[in-house]
Amino acid sequence: MRLALLTALVLAATPAMAAEPAPLKATYGLYAGGVRMIELAASFDIKSKTYEMDTDARTIGAFSKILPWTGQFKTTGEAGFKPTRHDYTVSWRGKVEQSTFLYEPAGTFKSMTLTKEGKTTENPVDTAIADGTRDLLSTIGLMLDQYGKTGKCGGDVLTFDNARSFIVRFIDIGEQNLNNPKLSSYTGPAHGCSVEIIPQKGKWPKKPRGWLRIQQDAKAGGRLPVLWLATPREGAMPLPVRVDIHTKYGDVFAHLKDVTQ
Repeated sequence: MRLALLTALVLAATPAMAAEPAPLKATYGLYAGGVRMIELAASFDIKSKTYEMDTDARTIGAFSKILPWTGQFKTTGEAGFKPTRHDYTVSWRGKVEQSTFLYEPAGTFKSMTLTKEGKTTENPVDTAIADGTRDLLSTIGLMLDQYGKTGKCGGDVLTFDNARSFIVRFIDIGEQNLNNPKLSSYTGPAHGCSVEIIPQKGKWPKKPRGWLRIQQDAKAGGRLPVLWLATPREGAMPLPVRVDIHTKYGDVFAHLKDVTQ
């Protein structure tokens, strides 16, 4: 869940917009210890009645040898960021996991198909765990839609990965000026939105592991993960221009490298 969630935080790029904008393409670099660890390419096609978010992330350089991971994520849905289908394919050390979530009607979880170690299973977990949830991309899109309309973020959204449900809590933390031209294509004012994961249904470890352990340590230091939102160029939609994730082993940052429309 850790790398997938880091990726999903980087992907948060879909607030409300006026009539039928052109698809947006954005690229990001995620850095650990000042070294680029993950590259991510994303495409967003947000219309008045439908949306599609399509992303591809992977570890690069030395990290691709130590932590060979790739993730492809795609969500389609209807107005209000109500998903109709979510697909993901994750490869970790040569092992591939694929899943499809279906929603019918839009926004109402119907079923899940999981392929793992060559075996395909329909609804491997109780579908009641996913009742009332969105996929993570739609969740972040919903928050950014709110930001696009109000200039602020905040609130709880119930979300499902592939085994558990959790609340994603967004908290508005105000503005800050960003200035790191060596790593980012954007400098200037940005609006901060912290992110916290709160476990709900499904099997959760008794002691925090992975992302929850990172979050626990960060929260104890008052430094939850933060999405920094801004409009990177005239005519573009607001985007995350930086993501801050603080861990006991060091800080991880994602920076916007380029955006085209």
